[in-house]
Amino acid sequence: MSQAASGSGDRFARWTLVAILLAAGLLRFGLVASRVGAVEDPDNYLTLARSMAGGEGFVWKGRPTAYRPPLYPLTLVPIVAMLGPRADWGVAVWHGVLGSLAVGATTWAARRWGLGPRRALVAAVIVAFDPVLLAESRGVMTENLAVAMIACALAALARPAPPPTGDPSANASELLARNALWAGVCFGLASLSRPSMLACLVMAALAETAYGSRSARVGLRNGALLVVAAVVVMSPWAARNAWALGGPVWTTTHGGYTLALANNDAYYDDVLNRPEGAVWTGPGQFAWFDRVNCELAGVDEIEADRRLRNEALRTMEKRPRDAVRAAVARLSRFWSLAPDAAVYARSVRVVVAVWTTPIWLALVLGLLDSRTRQAPRAVAAGMIVGLTIVHMFYWTDVRMRAPIVPAIALLAASARRGHMHRAQWVRTS
Repeated sequence: MSQAASGSGDRFARWTLVAILLAAGLLRFGLVASRVGAVEDPDNYLTLARSMAGGEGFVWKGRPTAYRPPLYPLTLVPIVAMLGPRADWGVAVWHGVLGSLAVGATTWAARRWGLGPRRALVAAVIVAFDPVLLAESRGVMTENLAVAMIACALAALARPAPPPTGDPSANASELLARNALWAGVCFGLASLSRPSMLACLVMAALAETAYGSRSARVGLRNGALLVVAAVVVMSPWAARNAWALGGPVWTTTHGGYTLALANNDAYYDDVLNRPEGAVWTGPGQFAWFDRVNCELAGVDEIEADRRLRNEALRTMEKRPRDAVRAAVARLSRFWSLAPDAAVYARSVRVVVAVWTTPIWLALVLGLLDSRTRQAPRAVAAGMIVGLTIVHMFYWTDVRMRAPIVPAIALLAASARRGHMHRAQWVRTS
């Protein structure tokens, strides 16, 4: 290919990326702006942001709380402070910025993986227009921030493999250490947005340790740096909770509830014996809510979290067969081609399925590729596995996979056609 043709192709790729970045941001802005005055805030993040903006702190109904993760409402504090009742417009802008950031970081990661401009643009398109991400951008939800942070973590850890005969230099080792620290910061921020991202952190650290370097010592160091940086980022929140709530809660006091919501007698009885895809609702669910609310009335958050977690574990121990069936059902729901039929119209489900099917096929090819046994691809694969395992036990639906869409996009965009190449098991330095 001539230099002129190559330069023309590079310019086309750059301008196409600019268009995708703008489209991602404007689309998310428009989805929120079209609902100004009626933007859904089901988890009361704007309420928490207003309490912080008013000087009350992270409180709910006058009491300190850790029931929700802190980072996303913290980012909303300047918005509610400056815009007041017009905060919905600020949320629209913020979600647009986060969407463009996620697309840009994913594209950067793709190029650092060694993917060509076209494949990098494929990854960008997947993140920019994924139906689950777009749906979650409409409301005041943590997924938007978590996706951006995970994309940044993947970009920080991304690097092309060096020549197999090359020896790791001191400069390269130092660069990998800095990248691991920055990625750990991003994982810490993501975990303060969505606690389930801790599973992605653990799997990323294991992948870095096992596949991040030909030197076992360097791999172990990089994995440890990932975890240490994340712990440092999360430490102020844990310290605040130890002071305000009486216990060092590192994420939230909501985990016990989401575990019990997916593992209780009423759920097992109502859902497991109904047709596949059934959504839990009706008298059984309402009775369970009423019972839990009555039993935990007046109980502090940490104790309530512990009780619900223990109740869920007892239910799984008492009904192991149903616990396995429920886990399989949640696995199916997490990776479903389309959202629940009981909630979404058929036309919406068809559009989502048409979008998702080729991406899932490409993802499978990407996971089977021998290069996925090397960093940084192993990191992306590990994050996908980690979040999948979490939601085999906790409450789930298709939106729960939103934070790993950048990892899915990178592996799908890197898939190679034809036969799978023999495993090379090359450790990158």
